[in-house]
Amino acid sequence: MKVGDLVKDNYPSRSHLNTIGVLVGEARLGSPRLNKAFKVLWQNGTIGNNVWDYDLKVICEKKP
Repeated sequence: MKVGDLVKDNYPSRSHLNTIGVLVGEARLGSPRLNKAFKVLWQNGTIGNNVWDYDLKVICEKKP
């Protein structure tokens, strides 16, 4: 997963909402972690901060 990818919210209790967004930045959480967190610009115009990579599913990767 990288900034610019089109993603879907894949969190189990919200999966029925079909929320789609674009990764606009990587969250800075301090110490090194196994999983990454991202800032996501959702289709309704809001920005989700600290959205974990395991709660997202890549729909379309950004081309280099």
